[in-house]
Amino acid sequence: MITIANPEKYIAGLYERLSNENIEVGNSEVIVTNEDEQERGSISTQKLFLRNFCKDNNIQVYDDYTDDGVSGATFDRPDFNRMIKDIENKKINLIIVKDLSRFGRLSSKISYYLEEFFIEKGVRFIAVTDDIDTGHIETSEEMVQFKAFFNEWFLRDTSRKVRNGKKTRAKEGKVMTTYPTYGYKKDPLDYNHYVIDQDIAPIVRRIFMLARNGMTPTEIGKY
Repeated sequence: MITIANPEKYIAGLYERLSNENIEVGNSEVIVTNEDEQERGSISTQKLFLRNFCKDNNIQVYDDYTDDGVSGATFDRPDFNRMIKDIENKKINLIIVKDLSRFGRLSSKISYYLEEFFIEKGVRFIAVTDDIDTGHIETSEEMVQFKAFFNEWFLRDTSRKVRNGKKTRAKEGKVMTTYPTYGYKKDPLDYNHYVIDQDIAPIVRRIFMLARNGMTPTEIGKY
């Protein structure tokens, strides 16, 4: 259990993250995954959890930093960058997250921030449910690295499963997109099959006729 001695020394930044579309980026590759976020809870749940932790430990909160719908595979996130800027401007000296995977899923970047950047800036880091606290000697570097490695493995394993699932769907002739192409709609008898949308079909035919008559895409769009 994490306890905070001398809480008056700290001004905390609370960081929350949730992947909605779960676009995971790694090795210059973009992969759409189905990262299981239900277990982690919503952004509002994370905020309430962190606020209660700070209240129970008499910790002053400077601000919440929230990246909603941003992958943990990239550290170029709007509010994460704002948090880093506030650290550099000495506005906060304690970062609290619900668990390490909310902070990020790339072990190399996690190691950089926890073992270099935060130490250099005099910032304490706490991942509450993972029982990680860089302010306590009990939090070993090996444990942090293990959890970071596991989170990254989970990301890559999920991405691999999604890729394999898409290949299987493609071989079976099932649709590969979430939303139908303009002019089509999902077959009410089989959502893995598209049928012509008879309400839109005349517009599509008109578009092709205009193109055949020499109009450019821009001209057709304005028309």
